[in-house]
Amino acid sequence: MNPDCVIQESHVDSFECLTVESEHLRVVLLPELGSKMIELRSKKSGRQFLLEPQTIGRSYRRPSYGDDFAAYDTSGLDECFPNMAASFFPDHGELWSRAWDWKRDNKGLLFSIEGVRAHYRFEKRLRVEGNKVRLNYRVHNLSSESMHFLWSAHPLLNVRAGTKLLLPCHVNQVRIDWTSDPGIGKHLDILPWPSLSLSNGVIDYSVVQEKDLCQALKGYTGAMTEGWAAAYFADTDESFVLEFDTRENPYLGIWLSYGGWPSGGNNGHLTVALEPCSGRSDSLEEARQRGECGFIEAAGVKEWSLTLSVVQGFPKGRSPFPGATNIVTT
Repeated sequence: MNPDCVIQESHVDSFECLTVESEHLRVVLLPELGSKMIELRSKKSGRQFLLEPQTIGRSYRRPSYGDDFAAYDTSGLDECFPNMAASFFPDHGELWSRAWDWKRDNKGLLFSIEGVRAHYRFEKRLRVEGNKVRLNYRVHNLSSESMHFLWSAHPLLNVRAGTKLLLPCHVNQVRIDWTSDPGIGKHLDILPWPSLSLSNGVIDYSVVQEKDLCQALKGYTGAMTEGWAAAYFADTDESFVLEFDTRENPYLGIWLSYGGWPSGGNNGHLTVALEPCSGRSDSLEEARQRGECGFIEAAGVKEWSLTLSVVQGFPKGRSPFPGATNIVTT
């Protein structure tokens, strides 16, 4: 294990809690709650990059297998596997609602859990090194039959109006999976990014809007050729960056909630999720029909990785503003 990394055990809302700290970051996870990452904080600025619970009392409650994801805290970073939309498997998958096993070793923290309606073992190894959180995943198909799946990181970000979303230059359109406003589009519409309008739209959806816009949508990019996405926070001149291998996870899901979800009243969330994923639909059945999902042979193993980091300025030499000079490379 990184000798500069400190791991502490405690409790939050009666849940076992693990805190991992480096010189630059503080990371907090709840193994009993799907190994959810509830905090990723910059020690320099104090910024918490992950959305905190949206429930009354801002607390965590223990779900049961098969519960509706939206009925709980809808916060932090969850693992969605082997699906997203409810079907044969529960809403947002089998992993978020259940307790995981964990242990520490000289490589970091290892979390693990086995499937319920499919026979697999899902493992996640976490290391915090400097300004980076390194996540390595391994799924062992324990069945004698092959397995199709969707995996999606689900990091709900703590954004504010004006936060800028950064994507590779080649991303110039998204395919809509769902939207709260039929005026934006409907399921499977392909719309230009970032205007999301076919008729000279005036809203730049890559800039987080005010909550009173009351819109929300889920979309997917096409196959990515550069595996990164980021959110830039001007007040602290910091970027939250996700990096992934497009050979392992070709797509990026984009969840925008500018006050439009949940619907009704003034309870809509202000958040964004940039979601590296193995498929291009919330529906496993739909993704499988199009050949746009993950696949593991019988008794096979699938591995992939994800890196989260906090950097000063803009990542990857990409600036969202003309004339900006404070550009860094992760």
